[in-house]
Amino acid sequence: MASDVQICNMALSHVGSDARVASISPPDGSVEAGHCATFFAQCRLELLELGNWNFSLARAALAPVTNLSTVWTYAYALPAAYLRALRVLTKGAGLTVFNLATARYTTDEGESAPYEIEGGVIYTHEPNAVLVYVTDVVDTAKFTASFTLTFSYLLASYIAGPIVRGNEGAKLEDSMRQRAGSLAASSATAAANASSSKHEFVASQLRARA
Repeated sequence: MASDVQICNMALSHVGSDARVASISPPDGSVEAGHCATFFAQCRLELLELGNWNFSLARAALAPVTNLSTVWTYAYALPAAYLRALRVLTKGAGLTVFNLATARYTTDEGESAPYEIEGGVIYTHEPNAVLVYVTDVVDTAKFTASFTLTFSYLLASYIAGPIVRGNEGAKLEDSMRQRAGSLAASSATAAANASSSKHEFVASQLRARA
């Protein structure tokens, strides 16, 4: 799979730049490497947080912490590299059963148990809670081809302004961000069609840069 340098060079190609970078950690001294280094981590976190990419999904048994809530029965610390919660598994979730309708064995994940996240603590009524969540993945070797391509267009949207000045740069930024949103939405649809798991991507949030 693509390295961080390859992703940056793809982004530069998207904005029409002939420049190529050799390193962004540390930057190789070029202006382009500096721009890519500035926005690379932001793009990765933004893209991972908004989508349910298969390689970024994780589950963990949660560690209990002091419960200060008068509403919820249990309190747990969020796991390391946590980005976004997807569901808290209920009792019996994860069991493999034979589905008579499809004549296939399936894993029953069940619906999420109610939960609330506040101040780095997740509250729920589930004892021994297990959280399914989106985790931060730094290793680019784990990125799928579709994620890598989407990443490159999102990064292009961030570096377009600094590299291509004026109105043209602003238009190019919007175009690159829309392209990234379209690719991400298509990838989410393909993943959902290929799996019984729920996949989603909040494309509108990606298109509307804050």
